[in-house]
Amino acid sequence: MEITVKIEKRNDNLKERRQAAGLSQSQLAKLAGVGVRVYQNYEQGVRDVSKAQLSTLLRICKALNCKLSDIVTDEETAELLREYEQ
Repeated sequence: MEITVKIEKRNDNLKERRQAAGLSQSQLAKLAGVGVRVYQNYEQGVRDVSKAQLSTLLRICKALNCKLSDIVTDEETAELLREYEQ
């Protein structure tokens, strides 16, 4: 239950930030350099955005003009950075 709530919150964050930026899913995907379907899967919760590669998350953040912590929790960010450093 708790995991589902966290994933839904992240999905809501992505959608809200995208809409606030006035972008469609396809526009954001293009700006972030990811496939439209990949981005849609993150936003809809089919794929857990916290499991994305750090480079993908950073491109999405750049396209949304937000920080990584706006999309994933501090704990998830720390885990992503540990994986990146290996």
